[in-house]
Amino acid sequence: MRSIPLWGTLLALWFIGGLFFARATCCLTGVSNPLSITDGATGVAGSASNLMFGLSGFAPLIPGAVKTEFSKVQGYLAENPDRKLNIGGHYMASESYTGSFANLGLARAAALKDSLVGMGIDGSRIATAGILKEEKELYFDEEKNVYGAMDYSFGDMFVSRSIHFNDGSAHDNKFADNLRFANSGFKVLDPVSAGLTGAFKTTAAYLVANPTRSIDITGYYMESEKNTSLLQNLGLGRANTIKSMFMEMGVPAKQIATNGEMYADLAIDKTNIIGGATYKFFDTPSSNNKLAEVEARLRKAPLTLYFETNSDKINLNSTQRAYMADLIYYLDNKEGGAANSVGHTDNKGSESINRRLSRKRAEFVRAYLAREGGIKTTKIATQGQGPAVPVADNATPEGRAKNRRVEISIK
Repeated sequence: MRSIPLWGTLLALWFIGGLFFARATCCLTGVSNPLSITDGATGVAGSASNLMFGLSGFAPLIPGAVKTEFSKVQGYLAENPDRKLNIGGHYMASESYTGSFANLGLARAAALKDSLVGMGIDGSRIATAGILKEEKELYFDEEKNVYGAMDYSFGDMFVSRSIHFNDGSAHDNKFADNLRFANSGFKVLDPVSAGLTGAFKTTAAYLVANPTRSIDITGYYMESEKNTSLLQNLGLGRANTIKSMFMEMGVPAKQIATNGEMYADLAIDKTNIIGGATYKFFDTPSSNNKLAEVEARLRKAPLTLYFETNSDKINLNSTQRAYMADLIYYLDNKEGGAANSVGHTDNKGSESINRRLSRKRAEFVRAYLAREGGIKTTKIATQGQGPAVPVADNATPEGRAKNRRVEISIK
């Protein structure tokens, strides 16, 4: 067998060494992607090492040296209460993921957040995101673990633990506490501290004493949350709940505006939303053209809600939610404004039972509007018509379904 020339052996070694060097520099080892966390020009934490994720995995492996650096992040956030840490998890399209988060990158960021919370960092000070990367943009060790795979930046806290009602020099009311909402919830969670209640009462008194000034309440929600309110979005539901608080304290509805907006990552304490709203003051409009527009829409046709047989469950579509928003606005702002809730059934069963069922449905809708929309029950009259006023043929299942309904209209 012919021997390989020396130059051939050297060439082979050069080629193999080149491959190894390319892997070490192109696919990169830990030294090539050290941990670096800065807030602008301020260095917060750094290490020659970094965390790792298994390919298609989201549980972080955090070396001791990196944990030590993360403790510096905790100290930095403690010293800067108006700053929050943004972490963006990297992932490749070729990686597999079947979990509950929108993508693997977000799952990695959320898992790291859990680890940081476990180290003592307040979870409300951490926002998460998922960032799609190409393979050439990621770093791997020799076992193909994804090395680093995380962006870090700092930003202003969107919602802090402090609530602030500020109308310039005329009214500046701040308290070191804030409202809380459950994830996907629109009702304020108890308990509300006496001090926080006092901050709301002080601002309510200011509005009552200054009828030319109004407050705009913008409620926020995250895309991941489910809208459990009867309004168009969860943020508007939260704003409406806060509006009801002010009205119970004597603030006229005409001095309160509400809006709802989506926000990428709200402040969270464990699983609860902190704050969930912002407040701005503005001049009270001299006339209310909106009320006339809302009343005209409501008078065009009643809102019809349908029920399954022997069921009182309500599922609202977008059109019905818009009607609900108009109805709440009308009843809050129209002096003497009132509504009717009239129940109907199909003709299956006895008429007496159907009349009771239709009345119960009408009363259920009234209670639902009071509970979910903050409408006073005294503003909604109920009546049960049973099968007396059908709108479709009871001889067919489709017709009977249309007859099982509650109609809501303004008086």
